[in-house]
Amino acid sequence: MIKKAYIIIIINLIFSSDTPSDKYLNSIDVENKIGDKIDTSISLVNESGDSFKLSEFLNYSPTVLVMAYYECPMLCSMVMNGLSDAINGSNLDPGLDFNVLTVSIDPSENSDLAKQKKNSYINQYFSEIKEDFWTFSVVSNSSDINKLSDQLGFNYSYDSYTDQYAHPAVIYILNEEGEISHHLFGVSPSPNDFTLAINEASNGKFASIFDKILLYCYQYNPDAGSYSIVATNVMKLSGVATMFAMASFLSFYWYKEGIV
Repeated sequence: MIKKAYIIIIINLIFSSDTPSDKYLNSIDVENKIGDKIDTSISLVNESGDSFKLSEFLNYSPTVLVMAYYECPMLCSMVMNGLSDAINGSNLDPGLDFNVLTVSIDPSENSDLAKQKKNSYINQYFSEIKEDFWTFSVVSNSSDINKLSDQLGFNYSYDSYTDQYAHPAVIYILNEEGEISHHLFGVSPSPNDFTLAINEASNGKFASIFDKILLYCYQYNPDAGSYSIVATNVMKLSGVATMFAMASFLSFYWYKEGIV
């Protein structure tokens, strides 16, 4: 009996003890900052080594913003791979309907690393796209990355034990005013969620009729970072469609009866 008690105590100690990295993993989070505006005076350096301010990057279309770092062993690549698949699966035109900006959270990384990562993604996923729509950037001042992260609600930390950054998997959508319009969680956002987020961020100016119907049927959930179907709106649309079908049928019937 005593031996069993010792075994139970040892097992509890093993599973209750924190590893050196647990405190960093517990610190990662995404705060809901939907509707907040980021500081567009923040300076970045692109993959060519040229400095620019966020205000120069934001233009007449939404910006897809990814916080990552280029020597990340796994998660960052998974996020950008998933984003690339969502872009290719959408009916949007990169460089026209939206632009993408990746910002390194590691102040030690340079534009050479950014260029290598960009070339890798363009060659693998977007070799047929002529528009230069994806900018990979680094920071020249660590205070800028801290400011941007805070304003986005992107909470991460550096784990000195593993020499890695613990960070969440999230993609931000900014409108042309620099306001946070949406965030999409996870490593594989669906093309449908991505398209709806871009269309809402651009106030529907790139939306097709079908997309506008989808925007009516789907409601963005900022806590889940995805879209959910709204039953009441679907019922309304179904009712309208039914009434239209009945009206068409009756018009045809009355027209036919008039002929006879």
